[in-house]
Amino acid sequence: MASWAEWLEVAKRDLAAAQNDAQAGFYSHACFNCQQAVEKALKALMLLKKGRLEKTHSLRELAEKAGVIVETRDLISDLDADYTATRYFDAAGTPPSKLYDERKFKSRFAAATKTLELVEEWTKS
Repeated sequence: MASWAEWLEVAKRDLAAAQNDAQAGFYSHACFNCQQAVEKALKALMLLKKGRLEKTHSLRELAEKAGVIVETRDLISDLDADYTATRYFDAAGTPPSKLYDERKFKSRFAAATKTLELVEEWTKS
């Protein structure tokens, strides 16, 4: 099993990939990578704190089980739906590329960045 530090490193790479996708104008992909960065960061924290991983993509569930839902609730609320809405036509009834734009990406990227910063702080204490 990968260590919590490896999970956190992959989370950082997903956040970098989000930036690259956004620069190319692929905002739905960029928002998905923001969601993935947060999911992996929360899994890193959970692995560090609990010694185990949860098999879920729900950011809310991961934050609750890692004991950080209060601190992250506002940051993860929009990102949680992006696991599905960024990839499937039938999730919102329209192609993901029509749902996501630069403004939405900037919001998701800011939330993901802040969440990763918090997780990094928590892994040091």
